Amino acid sequence: MLSRVAISAVSAAAPCLKNAALLAPGALQTKRIFHTTQPSFAPVPPLPEYGGKVRLGVIPEEFFQFLYPKTGVTGPYVLGTGLILYFLSKEIYVITPETFSGLAVLLLMVYGIKKYGAACADFIDKLNEQKIAQLEEVKQASIKQIEKAIDTEKAQQALVHKRHYLFDVQRNNIAMALEVTYRARLHNVYKEVKNRLDYHISVQNMLQRKEQEHMIDWVEERVVQSISAQQEKETIAKCITDLKMLAKKAQAQPVM
Repeated sequence: MLSRVAISAVSAAAPCLKNAALLAPGALQTKRIFHTTQPSFAPVPPLPEYGGKVRLGVIPEEFFQFLYPKTGVTGPYVLGTGLILYFLSKEIYVITPETFSGLAVLLLMVYGIKKYGAACADFIDKLNEQKIAQLEEVKQASIKQIEKAIDTEKAQQALVHKRHYLFDVQRNNIAMALEVTYRARLHNVYKEVKNRLDYHISVQNMLQRKEQEHMIDWVEERVVQSISAQQEKETIAKCITDLKMLAKKAQAQPVM
Protein backbone atom coordinates (compact mmCIF):
# COMPACT_ATOMS: atom_id res chain seq x y z
CA MET A 1 0.00 0.00 0.00
CA LEU A 2 2.74 2.44 0.91
CA SER A 3 4.67 1.63 -2.28
CA ARG A 4 1.58 2.40 -4.34
CA VAL A 5 1.13 5.74 -2.61
CA ALA A 6 4.80 6.61 -3.24
CA ILE A 7 4.52 5.66 -6.94
CA SER A 8 1.38 7.78 -7.39
CA ALA A 9 3.02 10.75 -5.68
CA VAL A 10 6.09 10.51 -7.92
CA SER A 11 3.94 10.27 -11.07
CA ALA A 12 1.94 13.32 -9.97
CA ALA A 13 5.09 15.34 -9.35
CA ALA A 14 6.84 14.27 -12.56
CA PRO A 15 5.64 17.25 -14.71
CA CYS A 16 6.87 19.67 -12.08
CA LEU A 17 10.24 17.99 -12.02
CA LYS A 18 10.48 18.18 -15.81
CA ASN A 19 9.73 21.91 -15.72
CA ALA A 20 12.20 22.38 -12.89
CA ALA A 21 14.93 20.69 -14.94
CA LEU A 22 14.77 23.59 -17.43
CA LEU A 23 15.84 26.11 -14.81
CA ALA A 24 19.38 27.29 -14.71
CA PRO A 25 21.61 26.16 -11.85
CA GLY A 26 21.96 29.75 -10.71
CA ALA A 27 18.21 30.08 -10.19
CA LEU A 28 18.27 27.21 -7.77
CA GLN A 29 21.34 28.47 -6.00
CA THR A 30 19.76 31.88 -5.34
CA LYS A 31 17.29 30.22 -2.96
CA ARG A 32 20.03 28.77 -0.77
CA ILE A 33 20.56 30.25 2.67
CA PHE A 34 24.17 31.14 3.36
CA HIS A 35 25.51 31.30 6.92
CA THR A 36 26.79 34.85 7.32
CA THR A 37 26.95 34.93 11.13
CA GLN A 38 29.94 33.95 13.22
CA PRO A 39 30.00 30.33 14.41
CA SER A 40 29.07 29.78 18.03
CA PHE A 41 31.78 28.43 20.29
CA ALA A 42 29.36 27.42 23.04
CA PRO A 43 29.91 23.88 24.34
CA VAL A 44 27.71 21.26 22.75
CA PRO A 45 25.54 19.48 25.34
CA PRO A 46 26.39 15.79 25.68
CA LEU A 47 24.12 13.23 24.10
CA PRO A 48 21.96 11.27 26.56
CA GLU A 49 23.19 7.79 27.28
CA TYR A 50 19.68 6.34 27.28
CA GLY A 51 16.62 7.33 25.28
CA GLY A 52 13.49 8.90 26.70
CA LYS A 53 10.57 6.95 28.07
CA VAL A 54 8.10 5.64 25.49
CA ARG A 55 4.82 3.76 25.46
CA LEU A 56 3.79 0.99 23.12
CA GLY A 57 7.39 0.88 21.94
CA VAL A 58 7.29 3.99 19.72
CA ILE A 59 5.07 6.70 21.26
CA PRO A 60 7.01 9.12 23.49
CA GLU A 61 5.85 9.84 27.01
CA GLU A 62 5.77 13.59 26.29
CA PHE A 63 2.82 13.02 23.91
CA PHE A 64 0.71 11.55 26.71
CA GLN A 65 1.81 14.23 29.16
CA PHE A 66 0.77 16.88 26.63
CA LEU A 67 -2.76 15.42 26.24
CA TYR A 68 -3.39 14.60 29.90
CA PRO A 69 -4.55 18.10 30.94
CA LYS A 70 -6.99 18.28 27.99
CA THR A 71 -8.27 14.72 27.47
CA GLY A 72 -7.47 12.92 30.69
CA VAL A 73 -5.70 9.61 31.14
CA THR A 74 -7.58 7.70 28.43
CA GLY A 75 -7.54 10.57 25.94
CA PRO A 76 -4.37 9.58 24.01
CA TYR A 77 -5.53 5.98 23.67
CA VAL A 78 -9.03 7.03 22.54
CA LEU A 79 -7.48 9.51 20.08
CA GLY A 80 -5.21 6.85 18.58
CA THR A 81 -7.99 4.27 18.37
CA GLY A 82 -10.39 6.81 16.83
CA LEU A 83 -7.85 7.81 14.17
CA ILE A 84 -7.20 4.18 13.22
CA LEU A 85 -10.94 3.48 12.96
CA TYR A 86 -11.45 6.69 10.98
CA PHE A 87 -8.75 5.75 8.47
CA LEU A 88 -10.19 2.26 8.09
CA SER A 89 -13.85 3.34 7.83
CA LYS A 90 -13.15 6.04 5.27
CA GLU A 91 -10.84 3.65 3.41
CA ILE A 92 -8.00 6.14 3.70
CA TYR A 93 -5.94 3.14 4.63
CA VAL A 94 -7.07 -0.06 2.93
CA ILE A 95 -6.14 -3.39 4.47
CA THR A 96 -4.22 -5.47 1.97
CA PRO A 97 -1.95 -8.53 2.18
CA GLU A 98 0.94 -6.12 2.68
CA THR A 99 -0.72 -5.03 5.93
CA PHE A 100 -0.62 -8.56 7.31
CA SER A 101 2.97 -8.92 6.11
CA GLY A 102 3.88 -5.70 7.92
CA LEU A 103 2.09 -6.88 11.09
CA ALA A 104 3.94 -10.20 10.90
CA VAL A 105 7.28 -8.42 10.48
CA LEU A 106 6.38 -6.06 13.33
CA LEU A 107 5.45 -8.94 15.65
CA LEU A 108 8.65 -10.74 14.68
CA MET A 109 10.65 -7.61 15.44
CA VAL A 110 8.89 -7.20 18.80
CA TYR A 111 9.57 -10.85 19.65
CA GLY A 112 13.22 -10.54 18.63
CA ILE A 113 13.62 -7.36 20.68
CA LYS A 114 11.96 -8.93 23.72
CA LYS A 115 13.90 -12.17 23.36
CA TYR A 116 17.36 -11.01 22.34
CA GLY A 117 17.25 -7.27 22.93
CA ALA A 118 18.82 -7.34 26.40
CA ALA A 119 21.66 -9.67 25.32
CA CYS A 120 22.35 -7.61 22.21
CA ALA A 121 22.26 -4.41 24.27
CA ASP A 122 24.73 -5.88 26.79
CA PHE A 123 27.03 -7.02 23.97
CA ILE A 124 26.84 -3.63 22.27
CA ASP A 125 27.38 -1.87 25.62
CA LYS A 126 30.43 -4.06 26.22
CA LEU A 127 31.84 -3.18 22.82
CA ASN A 128 31.07 0.47 23.51
CA GLU A 129 32.80 0.29 26.88
CA GLN A 130 35.87 -1.30 25.26
CA LYS A 131 35.97 1.42 22.64
CA ILE A 132 35.50 4.07 25.32
CA ALA A 133 38.30 2.49 27.37
CA GLN A 134 40.61 2.52 24.36
CA LEU A 135 39.71 6.11 23.61
CA GLU A 136 40.25 6.98 27.28
CA GLU A 137 43.70 5.37 27.16
CA VAL A 138 44.54 7.37 24.06
CA LYS A 139 43.16 10.47 25.76
CA GLN A 140 45.20 9.91 28.93
CA ALA A 141 48.33 9.20 26.88
CA SER A 142 47.75 12.40 24.93
CA ILE A 143 47.14 14.31 28.16
CA LYS A 144 50.37 12.94 29.69
CA GLN A 145 52.30 13.77 26.54
CA ILE A 146 50.87 17.27 26.48
CA GLU A 147 51.57 17.74 30.21
CA LYS A 148 55.13 16.55 29.63
CA ALA A 149 55.48 18.99 26.75
CA ILE A 150 54.06 21.75 28.97
CA ASP A 151 56.54 20.91 31.76
CA THR A 152 59.38 20.90 29.23
CA GLU A 153 58.23 24.24 27.88
CA LYS A 154 58.01 25.67 31.41
CA ALA A 155 61.53 24.40 32.12
CA GLN A 156 62.77 26.00 28.93
CA GLN A 157 61.01 29.25 29.84
CA ALA A 158 62.63 29.11 33.29
CA LEU A 159 66.00 28.66 31.63
CA VAL A 160 65.25 31.61 29.37
CA HIS A 161 64.37 33.73 32.41
CA LYS A 162 67.71 32.74 33.98
CA ARG A 163 69.77 33.41 30.89
CA HIS A 164 71.19 36.63 32.42
CA TYR A 165 73.10 34.42 34.91
CA LEU A 166 74.67 32.60 31.97
CA PHE A 167 75.54 35.89 30.35
CA ASP A 168 77.13 37.09 33.61
CA VAL A 169 79.19 33.90 33.85
CA GLN A 170 80.29 34.29 30.24
CA ARG A 171 81.26 37.92 30.88
CA ASN A 172 83.24 36.88 33.96
CA ASN A 173 84.96 34.11 31.99
CA ILE A 174 85.87 36.55 29.24
CA ALA A 175 87.12 39.08 31.79
CA MET A 176 89.21 36.39 33.50
CA ALA A 177 90.61 35.26 30.14
CA LEU A 178 91.53 38.85 29.32
CA GLU A 179 93.13 39.27 32.76
CA VAL A 180 95.13 36.04 32.33
CA THR A 181 96.29 37.18 28.89
CA TYR A 182 97.21 40.61 30.26
CA ARG A 183 99.18 39.12 33.16
CA ALA A 184 100.91 36.61 30.84
CA ARG A 185 102.00 39.47 28.61
CA LEU A 186 103.21 41.45 31.64
CA HIS A 187 105.21 38.41 32.74
CA ASN A 188 106.70 38.12 29.25
CA VAL A 189 107.63 41.79 29.33
CA TYR A 190 109.18 41.35 32.79
CA LYS A 191 111.19 38.35 31.59
CA GLU A 192 112.40 40.19 28.50
CA VAL A 193 113.39 43.27 30.52
CA LYS A 194 115.10 41.09 33.13
CA ASN A 195 117.01 39.24 30.42
CA ARG A 196 118.12 42.55 28.92
CA LEU A 197 119.23 43.86 32.34
CA ASP A 198 120.99 40.57 33.13
CA TYR A 199 122.77 40.83 29.82
CA HIS A 200 123.97 44.36 30.56
CA ILE A 201 125.03 43.34 34.09
CA SER A 202 126.94 40.36 32.68
CA VAL A 203 128.64 42.61 30.17
CA GLN A 204 129.62 45.10 32.89
CA ASN A 205 130.86 42.31 35.18
CA MET A 206 132.89 40.83 32.38
CA LEU A 207 134.39 44.25 31.57
CA GLN A 208 135.26 44.81 35.23
CA ARG A 209 136.83 41.35 35.51
CA LYS A 210 138.84 41.86 32.36
CA GLU A 211 139.94 45.27 33.58
CA GLN A 212 140.96 43.80 36.95
CA GLU A 213 142.86 40.93 35.28
CA HIS A 214 144.52 43.38 32.95
CA MET A 215 145.43 45.65 35.86
CA ILE A 216 146.83 42.71 37.89
CA ASP A 217 148.84 41.46 34.95
CA TRP A 218 150.13 44.96 34.29
CA VAL A 219 151.11 45.48 37.98
CA GLU A 220 152.82 42.08 38.13
CA GLU A 221 154.62 42.79 34.95
CA ARG A 222 155.78 46.22 36.22
CA VAL A 223 156.83 44.74 39.58
CA VAL A 224 158.74 41.95 37.86
CA GLN A 225 160.38 44.45 35.56
CA SER A 226 161.34 46.69 38.51
CA ILE A 227 163.13 43.84 40.36
CA SER A 228 166.86 43.52 39.47
CA ALA A 229 168.96 40.36 39.41
CA GLN A 230 170.74 41.21 42.67
CA GLN A 231 167.49 41.91 44.46
CA GLU A 232 166.14 38.66 43.18
CA LYS A 233 169.11 36.73 44.55
CA GLU A 234 168.84 38.47 47.92
CA THR A 235 165.14 37.78 48.06
CA ILE A 236 165.68 34.12 47.27
CA ALA A 237 168.40 33.85 49.94
CA LYS A 238 166.15 35.59 52.46
CA CYS A 239 163.34 33.12 51.65
CA ILE A 240 165.69 30.14 52.05
CA THR A 241 166.86 31.47 55.45
CA ASP A 242 163.26 31.96 56.61
CA LEU A 243 162.38 28.46 55.55
CA LYS A 244 165.32 27.01 57.50
CA MET A 245 164.35 28.91 60.64
CA LEU A 246 160.81 27.71 60.32
CA ALA A 247 162.03 24.11 59.92
CA LYS A 248 164.15 24.39 63.12
CA LYS A 249 161.21 25.77 65.08
CA ALA A 250 159.02 22.93 63.83
CA GLN A 251 161.61 20.38 64.96
CA ALA A 252 162.06 21.99 68.36
CA GLN A 253 158.36 21.80 69.21
CA PRO A 254 157.42 18.49 70.97
CA VAL A 255 155.10 16.13 69.18
CA MET A 256 151.75 15.81 70.95
